[in-house]
Amino acid sequence: MSYRPSALPPIQDMPPPGGFPEIDIVKRARARGPTGAQIWLASSLAIAYGFYRVGKCNKARNGEKLEERKARYAMASLLQAEEDRFYVQREQEIMKKEAEIMKNVPGWKVGESPYSSDRWVPRHVAPLNKNIKK
Repeated sequence: MSYRPSALPPIQDMPPPGGFPEIDIVKRARARGPTGAQIWLASSLAIAYGFYRVGKCNKARNGEKLEERKARYAMASLLQAEEDRFYVQREQEIMKKEAEIMKNVPGWKVGESPYSSDRWVPRHVAPLNKNIKK
């Protein structure tokens, strides 16, 4: 059994007689930002400018690298001569130390390679005193 407070039919909200007034949607719609073409054009210009700047920086960096490389080539012989001088100096120190240590060993030849090979191999001639910088 259903319970109904009144015998009247329920009241339903209805539009006013003649209906609601029409709303002009086009008039009320505002521009909501740039168009797709404008966004595409702005993005393309930004990307093109970025590529231009990257290319410009790459050219400048390559020019600096070339200049540095030329300076190194010009100084290579001087640096090699200086390194050779340090090598000979360290080699002499090692040979003196070897002669002093091995003076009581019969048949020991100072500076002779301990390997049975005729091929010349440069020795590792790190400074004897680790605190001294070359």
